Amino acid sequence: MKILSLDDHPIFSQGLKASLSAHSPDFDVTSAFNSKQALEYLQQDTEFDLLILDLSMPDMDGIAFMKSLIYRNIDLPIVIMSAKEDLITLSECFGLGALGFLPKTWSVDQLSAALTKIANGEIVVPENIANSLAVMSKNSFKNTQTSLSERQLEILKMVQAGLSNAGIAVVLYISETTVKTHLQKIFKILGAKNRIDSVRKAESLKILPILK
Repeated sequence: MKILSLDDHPIFSQGLKASLSAHSPDFDVTSAFNSKQALEYLQQDTEFDLLILDLSMPDMDGIAFMKSLIYRNIDLPIVIMSAKEDLITLSECFGLGALGFLPKTWSVDQLSAALTKIANGEIVVPENIANSLAVMSKNSFKNTQTSLSERQLEILKMVQAGLSNAGIAVVLYISETTVKTHLQKIFKILGAKNRIDSVRKAESLKILPILK
């Protein structure tokens, strides 16, 4: 299986390559450390069977990179591998055609089995992530929205930080009424009763990180 791994952390990328190669000679991994390098590989070599994509990169994030592949008509199975479990971003990735999400904490045996399934067209997602995405999707469907918008997520983060509606309005240069309208939509999407409940559910679904 010929794999292109795009991750801006050389130590992790090289470790992944070494681990998979040692696990099975069937894995032929090429490492790219930025999006430009990865695009050059893909444009020069059309024989890759799979792309392992990190979401957080300094030059171009995973979403933008997936869109750039679509624009260039480069079609190959993509699996997201990340230490973060951002449900909104993952939901968008799957909407763009990603076939899996693999945590960086998985063992080489788990990764090997998952990559084989994904290369064969199967979708692989950890059970807890799949359940959280299903809950978010169910709530979104009921309320005719696919996910929280960037502005709604921004407001939710401010609620988590303890800002009042008036404080959020000042920061975002919008009216307090507009803030309340956004909050009502956020409550519906998350199935929350109030501000505190919305933050708790967002943290539970890993839409927001739990603040220490």
